[in-house]
Amino acid sequence: MQNLYQKLNKWFNQYTAQFELAKEKDQNNINLKIEHSRRVAQDMSEIIKEMKMTEAEKYLAQIIALYHDIGRFKQYQKYKTFSDYKSEDHGKLGVKVLKENQLLNELDRESRNIVYKAVEQHNKPDLKEKYFNNQKELFFAELIRDADKLDIFNIFTSRYKKHSQKDYVIKLATEARISDEIYNRILRKESINYDKLETINDLKVMQLGWIYDINFKETIEIIKERGYIEVIHDSMDYSERSEEIYQQVREYVGE
Repeated sequence: MQNLYQKLNKWFNQYTAQFELAKEKDQNNINLKIEHSRRVAQDMSEIIKEMKMTEAEKYLAQIIALYHDIGRFKQYQKYKTFSDYKSEDHGKLGVKVLKENQLLNELDRESRNIVYKAVEQHNKPDLKEKYFNNQKELFFAELIRDADKLDIFNIFTSRYKKHSQKDYVIKLATEARISDEIYNRILRKESINYDKLETINDLKVMQLGWIYDINFKETIEIIKERGYIEVIHDSMDYSERSEEIYQQVREYVGE
């Protein structure tokens, strides 16, 4: 498995190097996804470090982390967007890339299916058990969801530390208001789609609510150590609703 991971690591570098786009903005977006994939692989290592997993299982998790967004590169090259709504599902596209290039042929069928399912499902609003053949497939999908969320937390909180309010996924109102639907869904610990957001505070509340989608205590501890919840809260415009949500999240993580 170590040798396979090294080969796949090399192939990832060669594959992503092919995406040389003419406009600087477009190339920067490609580079951001390369860097994101690398950081997710690092975060995966940290999450599983003390878990009771075999060495082979840990390498499998690393493969999933490195390749979870492999569909993003063709997606952006073709559509010039990372929006699945405006283009196509990058999880399914990623599985297509893996299969077309026969990257997992050295793995047994069970391991291949684990990778395919994790890549295919990692970007869905929720992980539904009915889409998985067994608990092991679900376990690895939950792992990549956590590792992916860690770096998304990292990306946004890095902006907030710099007091940067630009480059949001969608244009949002700057007023301090938190919309009723977002407020109620967060209190019920429900997932939220980007198309439901109205204000920047809605976005930040949604990000606080990502904590309810974290699957492993190891990931929760990393989030607490890095102070992501506090950074998001401190960047928000004050409102009674934002404070109520923040306190609920703090209680949830045991602070």
